[in-house]
Amino acid sequence: MLFLAIDRSGGPTNNNIYMLASVMPSGRSTTDVMFVRSTDGGLTFSTPHRINDDGLTNKWHWFGTFSVAPNGRLDAVWYDSRNAANNTDSQLFYSWSTDAGVTWSPNVAVSNAFIPSEGYPNQNKIGDYITIVSDNTGGNVAYSATFNFNPSRNQHEEDIYYVRVSPSGGSTPTPTPTASPTPTLTPTATATFTPTATATATPTATPTATATATPSSTVTATPTATSTATATATATPRPTPTPRAQATPRARPTPPPRP
Repeated sequence: MLFLAIDRSGGPTNNNIYMLASVMPSGRSTTDVMFVRSTDGGLTFSTPHRINDDGLTNKWHWFGTFSVAPNGRLDAVWYDSRNAANNTDSQLFYSWSTDAGVTWSPNVAVSNAFIPSEGYPNQNKIGDYITIVSDNTGGNVAYSATFNFNPSRNQHEEDIYYVRVSPSGGSTPTPTPTASPTPTLTPTATATFTPTATATATPTATPTATATATPSSTVTATPTATSTATATATATPRPTPTPRAQATPRARPTPPPRP
């Protein structure tokens, strides 16, 4: 992979063209991080300069990338197997230049080692997910690594990490490997309607006596409670009248015979 950037600092190095790539030198089976520049708009380029300073020809220095800060400083990062006995496990390394890439600072490791062959089981390698964006005091790096071990797959898994690099050094965050959690089914709460008791008034009949006069008797209302709380008057039967004694006819005198 190859990266190209143009200096927009507005200073003496303004409009310089820079290129960086991990290349395999002639007669080698491993790669180095190489840098070239052009100060004439790309008409000519400098002799390639190797940024990795270990001088080991049997180690891998790969996936190199870089950026130009607003003040013209160059920041470069790459993966490096110089410290791995198996020549596979890699670390992220950093170097910078303040003279348009003529010289570079001593290399600094800015991450723990990780296994690059366990990123994607189908490919046996991680992807080239690495970039850097620089400001006037340092660079912000996003890169892929396999620090986390996934017990369910019995291998490390690839994740994307961030690290801040700068010429001033200081603390640089290094991810701490953590076991990937095993997915656990978490029950989801379901809202259930719970009836709420509501007090219901039970109507109570309040009888109201109403006197009704009749010629023969007085009717008194007897209240009956119903579910509608309506008092219903029930008339008391009228007494059966006692029959009067039959009148005795009076005797009439017999008139005398007519002449």
